[in-house]
Amino acid sequence: MEISIPHELGKAEARRRIEQGLPKLQQHIPGGGSMEAEWPSDYSLALLIGAMGQKIPVRLDIEEDHIRGDVTIPIFLKMMSGQVSEFVKTSAEKMLAKA
Repeated sequence: MEISIPHELGKAEARRRIEQGLPKLQQHIPGGGSMEAEWPSDYSLALLIGAMGQKIPVRLDIEEDHIRGDVTIPIFLKMMSGQVSEFVKTSAEKMLAKA
C-alpha cells in the first residue's frame, strides 16, 4: 500500500525529524509491538514493525517536498490495512511537525 506525505522541510530536515521521532514511534505501536529501523541510503528508511505477531515492512523515501512510503501488509492483517497505513502516515506527519 502506497502513501504520500507532503512537507515543506527539504530532504535533510525531513530526515532529521523522522530520525529524531523514531524512538517515540515504537512506544505508540499497538499491543507493545517492536520496531527495527535501518537507513539503507541517506534518504531511504526501512522499518520492520512487529505488531500482533506479524511483521510489517515499511519503506519511506524522503524527497524535497514529500515522503513516499510503501507499507507491505501481511495477509493476516489485510482486514486492518487501512488502519495500519493510517498509523504509519499519521506517525510520519507527527514526526515531521516537530522541530
